[in-house]
Amino acid sequence: MANVTFTVPNKNGSYDGDMVVKQYTSAIIDSGDTVTTDQPCRGLFILVKGDLTVNGTLTMSARGAFANPTTSGGSDSNTVDSNGLRFPFITSGGSDSLTAAATLLNGCGTEARSVIANFPTLSSDGTVISISRDGGAGGAEASAFSSAGSTAGGTGGTATNGTGGGGAGKAYYYAKSKPGAKGGCFGGGSGSGAIRSFSNVGNNTNSSTPVDYGGAGGQGQYFGQFNNVCGGGAGNPAGGSQGTSTGGTNGTGGVIILVVAGNVTIGASGKILANGSPGGTDQSTTTDMEGGASGGGRIIIAHTGTYTNNGTVQAVGGKAATSGMSGTGGDGGVGAVTVQQIA
Repeated sequence: MANVTFTVPNKNGSYDGDMVVKQYTSAIIDSGDTVTTDQPCRGLFILVKGDLTVNGTLTMSARGAFANPTTSGGSDSNTVDSNGLRFPFITSGGSDSLTAAATLLNGCGTEARSVIANFPTLSSDGTVISISRDGGAGGAEASAFSSAGSTAGGTGGTATNGTGGGGAGKAYYYAKSKPGAKGGCFGGGSGSGAIRSFSNVGNNTNSSTPVDYGGAGGQGQYFGQFNNVCGGGAGNPAGGSQGTSTGGTNGTGGVIILVVAGNVTIGASGKILANGSPGGTDQSTTTDMEGGASGGGRIIIAHTGTYTNNGTVQAVGGKAATSGMSGTGGDGGVGAVTVQQIA
């Protein structure tokens, strides 16, 4: 396939667009090549009639959409069902039942809905693989109301068959950060910004709140002297920082669905990734104030033939930066990976 960057259809700003759907007779991603989308979107759905070989990188890291699944969206202008996005597969020993219909991928766009409508209807003979509508909860806020306080932000939560939540920013001295944001079926949650205050007047808690479902990361906030030390949270877009701190990194973990009628082979250099992004960090080694990282995404690999993985298949949250002081920003929550042999 060489290096391929798919153009997202029906773009809605810089952080949303329809699920990208691609179909191949067979597919090989060579070592050194990368396949991804040109911006965050509602997922990458690849169907292969023959074999899929991955020696390069297939990635939706930092490609999770900013899209609320409980409101109308995508080119189909639908809300996602409360059961999430669902994919019915006939499997040996499977016992699930589900009628194939376009509504299983409501909110993903018209092309994805057309494809899923042609999947098999299950009658106690298959397995339904889902992506939960709500992902993991955001990490718990950090509270440090003392002259020597330094408290780490909470790690983003996880959800069964879902994306990870965003991590919370670190709090230092008389301050309290905001919780991370929850993830959704189109991407991981965003992180909150770090906060620091040298005054206990009013117990400073007004750092900005990250937006649920892959929205903006929280802004790093500072109150008092030495205006140089608060990183923003990862998100779409990332939260900014104050002073010498860096802002968070744009993006949350995205969604990959692979349906392969042949064999799937991931070589030693092969990678299939849907990871979150790191939060911002202070550039000082003595006064580190890290923002929260964003949550990991969701990967589904359904294959008829063999599955051989000698490489990396990963949907983890972004990692918080670390340095010399106690406490860091919270990592993004781990997403979910499902590998299923189908009939």
